[in-house]
Amino acid sequence: MIMTKKILLLLAMFMVNHFVFAGLHNLQETIRNYIESGPVTTRYIIDNEMLYSSQVLPRFYLQRSFEPAWISNDKLNQHANAMIKAIRDATEHGLEPADYHLSLIEKYENVMKQQASADLQVQMKLEILLTDAFMLFGSHLYFGKVDPEKVKAEWKIQRKEPELRLDIRLQEALSKNDIQGAFHELTPRIKSYEKLKTRLAFFRGIETQEWNIIPFEGAIKTGTQSRQLPACRKRLKLLGYEVSELSSEWYDDDFERTVKRFQLNNGLNPDGVIGRMTTEAMNIHPTKRIETIRVNMERIRWLPLKFPNRFILVNIANAELDLIEGSDTLTSMRAIVGRHYRRTPIFSANMTYLVFSPTWTVPPGILRNDILPELKKGPEYLDRKNMRILRPDGTEVDYASINWETISTTNFPYMVRQNPGPDNALGRVKFMFSNQYNVYIHDTPTRGLFAQEDRALSSGCIRIEKPFELALTLLAANPQWTPERINAAMNSAREQTVTLPTALPVVMVYFTAWTDGADKIQFRKDVYNRDAPVMQALLQKPVDHVVR
Repeated sequence: MIMTKKILLLLAMFMVNHFVFAGLHNLQETIRNYIESGPVTTRYIIDNEMLYSSQVLPRFYLQRSFEPAWISNDKLNQHANAMIKAIRDATEHGLEPADYHLSLIEKYENVMKQQASADLQVQMKLEILLTDAFMLFGSHLYFGKVDPEKVKAEWKIQRKEPELRLDIRLQEALSKNDIQGAFHELTPRIKSYEKLKTRLAFFRGIETQEWNIIPFEGAIKTGTQSRQLPACRKRLKLLGYEVSELSSEWYDDDFERTVKRFQLNNGLNPDGVIGRMTTEAMNIHPTKRIETIRVNMERIRWLPLKFPNRFILVNIANAELDLIEGSDTLTSMRAIVGRHYRRTPIFSANMTYLVFSPTWTVPPGILRNDILPELKKGPEYLDRKNMRILRPDGTEVDYASINWETISTTNFPYMVRQNPGPDNALGRVKFMFSNQYNVYIHDTPTRGLFAQEDRALSSGCIRIEKPFELALTLLAANPQWTPERINAAMNSAREQTVTLPTALPVVMVYFTAWTDGADKIQFRKDVYNRDAPVMQALLQKPVDHVVR
C-alpha cells in the first residue's frame, strides 16, 4: 500500500513536470514559428499593430533559443509586471505610453488573468509585444523619440552612436531581475533631466486647478496698492513660490523679492515691477508649461552622452554664453543672438583662435540688403562707417571710379570691409570656430542692447557682453597675455590673430526650459518657434521609427 502511494506520488510529479515542460516548449515553438516566419512586409505585425524592432527581435530570441522572457508557467512573471509598470510610467519622461503597445498589452494581460491557461497565441502575442515595447521605449529614452532632422529642428550637434544593442541590454536586465535599472541606464545622465521630470509631475499636479487670466491694468511697483495683487500672490503661491498674506493688495518688500525670483526664472529683467511681460508670464497655463518641459526633455535626449571637460555653451533661447569647466561655470554673460529671420543655428565646433581689433568683411546677404542701398546714395556712408571697397585680391577701389548707375544687388563685384576701431561691427575682438554657417562670437559697439529682455537682434552671430573677460579667461594659461596686453590689443589699429593653445569646443543649443545650479526651473520664450513642431511629433505615433 505504501509502495503504491509512492508510485502514484512519483507519477503525479512526473505528469506535472511533463506538462509544465511541454507548455514551455510549446510556447517556445510558437514564438519560434512567429519569428522565423518573418515580417509580413518590412515589419512584424500583431493584430494590425506594427512592431518596431524587426531586426533586434529575431536576434534577441535566437540568443535565448526562443525561450519566453515575460511568461513563466502560463503566467506573467515579475519581469513582465515591471515592464508594464515602466510603460505606464512613460509619462514621467514626457513620452506616450500608447506608443509602446499599452492597449494591446493590457488586453492580453486581462485575458491571461481571466484564464487558468491562456491560449498559446495569446501568450506569444503578449510576449512579443512586451519585448518590442522594451526595445522601443529604451531607444526613445536613449536617442529621443523625435528625429530632429524630420521636424526641421536645425539640430546639428553630434548625437549618440547608433549601435545600442538593446537585445543584450534586455538579456542582462532579465538576468539581474532589474528592468527598471536597464531603463535608468538608458536615461540621460544629466541632472537637469531628472529635475525636469520632477517639475513635469508638479505642473501635471496643478494642471486642473482654476486658472483665471490676470488682466494687466498697468505696472505695479513696490510701495503701491493694486486690486490685482491678491491674484498675483495666489498665482505665484500655486507655482511653488513662498508667498504670505495672499489677500493683501499692498505691494511690500517681501513680495517684491518673490516677484524678482519669478522674473529671473522666466528670463525677465528682475526689476520687481509687475509689468505686462511679468503678468503674461504669470498667466501661462500649466498645460503649456508641461508641453515646454516635454519638448526640452526630448532635446536633452538628443544630446551626446558626454560633454568635454571644458567648453563654451551658448543657449540661444536664453541669449547667454557660459564657459564651463567640469561642474564649474568660469564665466557667464548675456549674449545677442540672431533675429527670427536670421536665426542662429544649433551646432558644435572647435574654437581655435581669436582676433583682436578685427576688420569686418561684410557678408553677402548684409551687403546686398543693407549696405549697397546706402552706398548708392554717396561715399559718406563709407567715411561714417570707416569702411573700404576692395577687389577680390584685397586691393582698394576708389568710390568715384565705380559707375554706380550700373550697380545692382546682383552685379556688385567687390567686397566691403570695415577697418578696426570703436565702431567696428565686430567690436574689439572676435572668437573663431570654423563652421559651415560662418557664425562666430564677437564683441559689439552697441552695448545698450544687452539690457533688453529680447536679445534676438543679430544677423546670426553671437555678440557677447563681456568680451575682455572671455579673452582673459581663454588666454589665462599664457603668462604673456596680461590684462594690459589684451586691452592694448583690443584697442589697436591693426588686426592681431592669437591661436589658442588647445581647441575649445563651442556648443550651440536651444533650450526653452531647464533647471539651473540651484535646481530652480528656468523658462524662456520660444524665440524661433521651434517647440511646437517637436511637441506635435511627440504626440504622434512613431510610424517611421526602427529599432536597430
